[in-house]
Amino acid sequence: MIILIAIFVGSSIGTLLRYLVITFWPWRATYITAVFTVNMLGTFFMGILYSTNQIHLWHNVLSVGVLSGLTTFSTMMTQSAQHSRSQQMVYLSLQIVAGLLSFCVGVVIGLIL
Repeated sequence: MIILIAIFVGSSIGTLLRYLVITFWPWRATYITAVFTVNMLGTFFMGILYSTNQIHLWHNVLSVGVLSGLTTFSTMMTQSAQHSRSQQMVYLSLQIVAGLLSFCVGVVIGLIL
């Protein structure tokens, strides 16, 4: 039960961080949006956590809680729907490729540290 409560608190913190980034990010961004930024931060830090290969309470709170609350798939899809069909493909492809690269960089940095 403690793990679930800790993950709930972590998710609340991640969601609050996402809200703050989205609220204070410039509205006129085309591809590098606030959602893009929080998703890249989330994948980067998930890569670091993945490379530590540890399972304990704080790892769960950070990965399942904070980082899952920080990142967002549904908002990314909603933002992509605001673009034309060709811009949607660029936006979503950029998110996927940059997310994979961000995760890999996080893994490498986590292994170095």
